[in-house]
Amino acid sequence: MNDPCEKIILAESLGVRVIYCKNCDVIELEIGAITMRLASTHMQQVANIMMKASLKLDRMVILQSAPNNVSNTQHLH
Repeated sequence: MNDPCEKIILAESLGVRVIYCKNCDVIELEIGAITMRLASTHMQQVANIMMKASLKLDRMVILQSAPNNVSNTQHLH
C-alpha cells in the first residue's frame, strides 16, 4: 500500500502554484485549471528553460519598442 500524499506548497501567486508531494517525490505545477505532474528531478530543468524563455521574451519586447527597432528578432540567444 502506498503512503498517502503529503503535499507542501512551495510557491504560489496569481493562480499559479508549485506543490511538492514528499511521498511521491513529484512536483505539481498548477496553472489555473491545468495541473502538470513532474518528477522532482526535472524541476530545475523546467525552471531554467522558463527563465531563458522569459529573458528572451523580455529582449524581444525591448527591441520591438525601441525607436529604430530591428524587424528580425529571430536571432536572440
